[in-house]
Amino acid sequence: MRRMNRLVRLFRALSGETQSAFGETTGVQAVLLAKYELDLVEPSAEHLERMARGAGLTVAAGERLLDDADALRQPRQRAGSGAGGLHEQLAAVVDSVYQRLLRLPPPGCAPRGDATS
Repeated sequence: MRRMNRLVRLFRALSGETQSAFGETTGVQAVLLAKYELDLVEPSAEHLERMARGAGLTVAAGERLLDDADALRQPRQRAGSGAGGLHEQLAAVVDSVYQRLLRLPPPGCAPRGDATS
């Protein structure tokens, strides 16, 4: 979702109002608020200012809140031994395949154990 649209969601959420009520407070149509929140259209600077005021903030304060929230968000990690463990597992598989390839006869040579003479 685009950052400006995230700001719209933040401002309305902080206001505690429905889209209809927030639209009346800010002078932005509820249908347009819904499009902003669904990331269908990007809000103008004027509408952002109105919605920030409706939430009792400035646009700059809203951006700082988003930055703080992003900094606190922990990245999702899968359970596992990490890249080091994966490296070791892959090395073992590659080594096993390599050892098997070394045991194959070179091209054009008869396999061992054939009695051709």
